[in-house]
Amino acid sequence: MLPEVKKYLEDVRAHLHLAPALERQIIGELYSYFQEKVAELQENGAPEIAAVREAIKSSGRPRVLARMMYEACNKGSLTEAFLSSLPHLVVAGLFVSHLWDRAIPSSFVFAAIVCVTLWAWWHGKPSWLYSWIGYSLLPLLIAGYASRPTIEQTVAFFLGRSEAFPDIRMFLLMIALFSLGLWTIVRTTMRVVRRDWVLASLMLVPLPILGSWLFNIEQMGGLLRSAGNAIYQWDTAMSLVLFMLAGASAVFIRLRRRTLKIIALITLGVIAGTMAGQILWGNPGFLGLLAAAFLMLLFLVGPALLEARIGHGELRGESWWAGEWLRRPSAIKID
Repeated sequence: MLPEVKKYLEDVRAHLHLAPALERQIIGELYSYFQEKVAELQENGAPEIAAVREAIKSSGRPRVLARMMYEACNKGSLTEAFLSSLPHLVVAGLFVSHLWDRAIPSSFVFAAIVCVTLWAWWHGKPSWLYSWIGYSLLPLLIAGYASRPTIEQTVAFFLGRSEAFPDIRMFLLMIALFSLGLWTIVRTTMRVVRRDWVLASLMLVPLPILGSWLFNIEQMGGLLRSAGNAIYQWDTAMSLVLFMLAGASAVFIRLRRRTLKIIALITLGVIAGTMAGQILWGNPGFLGLLAAAFLMLLFLVGPALLEARIGHGELRGESWWAGEWLRRPSAIKID
């Protein structure tokens, strides 16, 4: 492959932000087009270098071509929009029914969410998957929350503020859970960011809201200790926030243009975060709400900064061009 063609196709792929298999098929088809176009121009007497440059010029700017491909391939169906909103609706149902603190129904719900997430991850990573990933990470957040007393006791021991070291078995278990949870969240976020930072924001948007709710529950005695009916005082409001996130996920999937997806997700996510701040912080005032909105905005655009750092695409380097898919793009199966 000539360097000019390779660079052009790399530029196109850097702005596609589609599923890996679909990106490979599109780049493979473009490569086949360039082969045919260059051969045609050479048959008409053009030198190879001139033929390559003419074929690239006729294809337009890489970013524009990538945007056209994205818009042609990335508008989700109503079914996909519903599937993307479903985990928000299911967790909102736990709040509406006040069952979130019951071990059996809540464990069943999150086990089902994790199973759906793993199935979709192994079957092509469809666009509706990413809102499910966020909730499948929530048990790890809760495990870290549950390990907090042990960690605090350990820190107090090493600082000389306590003479009692936590039970060594519990200490090792909490360290293992905390490390596994942190590694899973970081690793998953980086994998998703390599595909598209906007999907990472869609994945992570419930976590700060539910994390703030967990903090408030802690102030009332803790998630694992009953504080009476007072712990349910935020349930209706939290369900409304999650219904808004469900709407944001559905709108995100249905929109075709990536710019509109970003605007919709950030706008609705910031509104949901501000609503959660108003609900959980009581009456924080205008500056408090402004701070909540600003923090939520930073959280949602954070994956964009990470993508700028680690780059786009799951396959890197020369090996990306060496597969059979490039020679036979039509043979690629898209799940």
